[in-house]
Amino acid sequence: MPATPGAPSTSGPAAPVGEGQVTPADAPLLEAVRRQHPGARAQGDDSIIVIHREPAAGAGELAWMPDDRHYCLAVVRAERADLSCRPLPTFWARIGIRLVTKGGLYPGEPGATGTRTVFLAVVDGGHGPYRYAGSATPGPGAGPVRDATAVFAWGRTLSLLTYELPAADVAPRGGPDICSADNAVCFPAFDAYVG
Repeated sequence: MPATPGAPSTSGPAAPVGEGQVTPADAPLLEAVRRQHPGARAQGDDSIIVIHREPAAGAGELAWMPDDRHYCLAVVRAERADLSCRPLPTFWARIGIRLVTKGGLYPGEPGATGTRTVFLAVVDGGHGPYRYAGSATPGPGAGPVRDATAVFAWGRTLSLLTYELPAADVAPRGGPDICSADNAVCFPAFDAYVG
């Protein structure tokens, strides 16, 4: 599977910032992706963005952006990796929100029951950490908001967020919101903007 569907931009790959950088402990997650998707190509480990890591449990989310118009998301659960590579939408329903999309169904992490749906959001700027906010709550089975920051060499910064719900739960429309630490960016967590 090619890492860049369609014509690539000349912006070059995004690089992870801080805790989003690959560490030696992430080797099991990288190996799961490489084993199950040998044709998938990031420009190198230094361009892989670790959004969530639990390598001992064989769980995490990895992403890479070969340019500023495409992304790949690998969701690893129980050492099984699902990969999707897609273009970002060309227009957005909300200012600063480039993408909110519902991923596939994944087995619960060890010790959990049932399947879960992982959501991905791509947001302009590096305003993390992000959290659920407002009076609406995501429900008792919702996972935490996890985020990482990616930066392009020419200065554009994006936040990549993942969060999840039990697959049987119906995502509530209109809430809860996810907001950045400085409240500069807020958006409904479960309203998909795919452009």
